[in-house]
Amino acid sequence: MSDDQPTWWTPLGELVAASARHEEVSTVCSLLMNRRRQLVVLYMLTCEQNEWTTMSEVARWVTAVTQGYSIEEATGDDYRNIRESLRNTHLSALADAGVIEYDAQQTRVAPGEQLEDVAGVFLHLLLLTRS
Repeated sequence: MSDDQPTWWTPLGELVAASARHEEVSTVCSLLMNRRRQLVVLYMLTCEQNEWTTMSEVARWVTAVTQGYSIEEATGDDYRNIRESLRNTHLSALADAGVIEYDAQQTRVAPGEQLEDVAGVFLHLLLLTRS
């Protein structure tokens, strides 16, 4: 018997490898389907690795972008709503996936190990949708 794999093995092996990454792909898609998480990813790209920023700063930037405000105008109910949704939902989801580091006690965030990979997928999707 030969050590060579049958011709049908290579596509089957690729399919098995791809399905093993299904959970990873699902996680990235789930993260990127929310606009606030998309914006946090984009904001964190402006930070240096190991550079911590406050959750309030991120929330003000997200508020300014989503509401069409300047950073100085990003206050009030819109800001508080976005800050609380980041605190209660979005930052934890991004941290669980390794996209950011989130220190809930000190309410600060930093780029995570997976930031560049997830941001790369997001930016690629943005380019594909641009017609």
